[in-house]
Amino acid sequence: MNSEHKALERYVDMTELLARVDNDSELLVELLTLFQEDFPRLRDELHAAVDAGNQNQAEKAAHTLKGMLANLSIKHADQLAASVEIAVRAGDAQEIQKAMAGFDREETGLLAAIESFISGRNP
Repeated sequence: MNSEHKALERYVDMTELLARVDNDSELLVELLTLFQEDFPRLRDELHAAVDAGNQNQAEKAAHTLKGMLANLSIKHADQLAASVEIAVRAGDAQEIQKAMAGFDREETGLLAAIESFISGRNP
């Protein structure tokens, strides 16, 4: 197992994800590339909605991110997105900030691991 694969396993349940794509490594890279393209926009929408106090938009963005992450077997980050969604739904500003901080910390490493994995697959 290469180091890119191990780095990604810190964030992704690779056994589950590979089963979802029938062990098709090309499809896996394609899905992760699409994630790299879509995730920043959705993350920015979430931040903008939270900053603006737009509960409906924040809840929608957190829910969308949670689903996107769950579909890629990105376990801890999907739980963090769920925490943001729950905090937004409850209207608890302190919990929202706490959940957002945890989500932001996780995403930095996740995105780096995905980039490393894709780069290792596409020399």
